[in-house]
Amino acid sequence: MTRDVEVDARRVHLVDLDQAGDNTDVLIFVHGISASWRWFIEILPEVAETHRAIAIDLPGFGNSEMSWRKTGFTALAEAVAGVCAALSVDRAIIIGHSMGSIVATRLAIDRPDLVERLVITGGPVLSLTGLARHPVQTFLAQPRSVATLLTELMTIGVPLPAPVSRMVASSPRPLKLALGPFLAHPERLDPELMHHVMSALGAPGSFPALLSTIGDDPGTDLHRITCPTKIIRGPEDPLSPPADVDRFLATVGTASAVEIPETGHWPHIEKPSEFLRELEAFLLEA
Repeated sequence: MTRDVEVDARRVHLVDLDQAGDNTDVLIFVHGISASWRWFIEILPEVAETHRAIAIDLPGFGNSEMSWRKTGFTALAEAVAGVCAALSVDRAIIIGHSMGSIVATRLAIDRPDLVERLVITGGPVLSLTGLARHPVQTFLAQPRSVATLLTELMTIGVPLPAPVSRMVASSPRPLKLALGPFLAHPERLDPELMHHVMSALGAPGSFPALLSTIGDDPGTDLHRITCPTKIIRGPEDPLSPPADVDRFLATVGTASAVEIPETGHWPHIEKPSEFLRELEAFLLEA
């Protein structure tokens, strides 16, 4: 079910599942930093039973080519729009995780014609987008968020040899040490699932995307989001603190939020069944 499409003369890798055979309801999944489409590997088959499910490797991530001229969040959002054009998708529900939630919000702002609904998980990430421009102020305002981001970049932000990733994924103690700062109960995660996820860690696009925020604040113009929006979050998520959620809800009039108990930054991985229930409930809302 994997395939490549060309966007701006660059190869973009993706997974395209349409078990339901209905192309009218399209869900597009956008991963977080250092990640790939594999971050959604457990929930994609479930979603594909009723919708066309597409999960993208953003340019510079996973198996997609890097474009060194276009590394910012606006450019990444344009790449998602380019994938939609290549697949003849005129309108879609966009699900963005962590860094992908920033890409998804930019897409909803710049291409409201394309985004039918917006789902944010592991986000919204607003405070940390100011880190490159205002490091001291950002650290003083959200020290735990900054420390957790740096920990994340030092752990899942680098590629691991296959034997190492399998060892970490199958050992509760190393897994808790690596993921404990941003997940609620990493020791409960399925080892085989985590091996699949961790086998594609590290991406050349990670740091350029972060550094792009020096000259471009991706959190501007949130008030222009008009589509129905749902935040599905973990109450123990340190990378998206309550202040970020409150700011987003106060700015985006069509947004609401729900929490999945005992989850952190990866609700769709930590509790996939609960995440899918919340997602389906949102899709059924009038």
